[in-house]
Amino acid sequence: MTRILGGVALLTCVLSCGDNLKLASDAALPPDAAAVCGNYKVEPGEDCDDGDRVTDPICDSDCKFTCGNGVLDSSVGETCDTAIASGDGACATSCDDGQACTTDVLSGSQCTTTCLHSAITAPVDGDGCCPAGANANTDDDCTAQCGNGILEPGELCDTGIMAGAGACPSTCDDGIACTTDTLMNAGSCQAACSHTQITQPHNNDGCCPAGATTANDNDCQAGCGNGVVDPGETCDTAITSGAGKCPTSCNDNNTCTTDTLVNPGTCTVVCSFQPITQPINGDGCCPAGANANTDNDCAAVCGNGIVEPGEQCDDGNSNNNDGCTNSCRLGPTAFRFDTLELRDPHVFVNFIGCRDVTDTQLVGFAVNSQIAKSIQNDNSMPADGKLDLSPTAVFRPLVQTNATTTPLDFYFADCTAPIATTSCVPGTTPPASVTATNAATGTCLAPLANTTRPYSPAITLPTGPCFSTTATTVTLTLAGIPITLHDAKIAATYSGSPASKVVNGLLVGFISETDANNTTLPSSLPLVGGQPLSSLLAGGNGACPSYSDKDTDNAVTGWWFYLNFTAPKVPWTDP
Repeated sequence: MTRILGGVALLTCVLSCGDNLKLASDAALPPDAAAVCGNYKVEPGEDCDDGDRVTDPICDSDCKFTCGNGVLDSSVGETCDTAIASGDGACATSCDDGQACTTDVLSGSQCTTTCLHSAITAPVDGDGCCPAGANANTDDDCTAQCGNGILEPGELCDTGIMAGAGACPSTCDDGIACTTDTLMNAGSCQAACSHTQITQPHNNDGCCPAGATTANDNDCQAGCGNGVVDPGETCDTAITSGAGKCPTSCNDNNTCTTDTLVNPGTCTVVCSFQPITQPINGDGCCPAGANANTDNDCAAVCGNGIVEPGEQCDDGNSNNNDGCTNSCRLGPTAFRFDTLELRDPHVFVNFIGCRDVTDTQLVGFAVNSQIAKSIQNDNSMPADGKLDLSPTAVFRPLVQTNATTTPLDFYFADCTAPIATTSCVPGTTPPASVTATNAATGTCLAPLANTTRPYSPAITLPTGPCFSTTATTVTLTLAGIPITLHDAKIAATYSGSPASKVVNGLLVGFISETDANNTTLPSSLPLVGGQPLSSLLAGGNGACPSYSDKDTDNAVTGWWFYLNFTAPKVPWTDP
């Protein structure tokens, strides 16, 4: 944050001329004189006059404001025009494409409004989207799909799993004569085995149930109770201890078996220890193939490729620098500014009248075009391989869930040129560390009341899904001169889930009048060298506008700065 505003302040110092405002200093024409477009004077019937008849983003060839002239001037960056009511060229007011799996964002403002529809690729509970690759284990917006080879909540097995954990049973023989083995719901993801004890005598079923005798069941042995384990018996009820005693309970101390006393009270009683193979909450067993999403008896296991409770990510590998750490925590996500434009206050110099040099170029200079050159290029001579100005917001980690907070570091980073393939590392200046708070709807950050003027283009506001940071005080250095900013914040709208870009960004900071008065611009700067910074801001000592842009912050007089930005995601490496 420090270095960004330092770059902005530097650019405001070196720029020269231009005028797009109707200022009192403009000489009035005689009432019967015709306006002359291109003479640097805003005359009756004109909105602006920047000294030429070439359409630019502010003033068109007829000295009307470009935005709102009813023409789509795409050659100067317009995506629509506010004076076009409907049809081609009309500005969108909402962007819902009716697709659950896109984030729909209204980006920009006025004549740069556009709709961004970014695919949702990350599973997020409750957003209405089940993205490709997600399932009911990872996203509660997905429904379990029987046959997809994944054991999901509500399934006992999955028919797409051919063998091993999660495979559906096709037979159910437990090898115990005195149980009836039944395959229920065969061929479905609810297939399960039932082993019901036989309690009624029945000839030739291999079982002599409790209470049966040789008189009513030919499977019973005549010698049961004689104190000897005869052929066909597993024990004898007359044996009270030691070998041959019939068990009365069964426990193998293994939580992942079902322990059953089969045919109790007979000489064929046996303990059955059937392995538990299906996930069942609360039974104390985490069977093979289950996980913390499908069975609450399982602990989360980092590295199994499944995001489980307590984990932020799980990519199933041991690469600690790929965005998901080896402790299954999200790594840093960086967004580097690729545009940054001063919206308020505007910057003026007194040169052939009072000239607004914020957007309109004169003698090849304008504040925002100079910022763009610094952000988008390596202008060093000779080139040092780095983009000149790289304000970068680094989330630690990136979490976009509504009402959540996450740490954010704001850097002036070192980012490689060219911008299309840039990657970034921390710069030499320590970051400003703040906390970002997310909101699914509404406006995350807006100008304070009575601190802006109706300049064009207007300030774009970040709306949901968006974030806004806590305030911080930072000190920037401009040509060796410290400039202090109070209550600085940033906010932006997320585009995508996870976000591949943030748009409608708003950077806010307060410069006190005392600091601006005490900041003397280097004498080497053309036109403004040796002047205080405040002399370029409306209301400052020696400033040429006839009005004041001055604001207050906790009873301190100065200027609130409002800058819009966009920032795509970039590769980031910590030291």
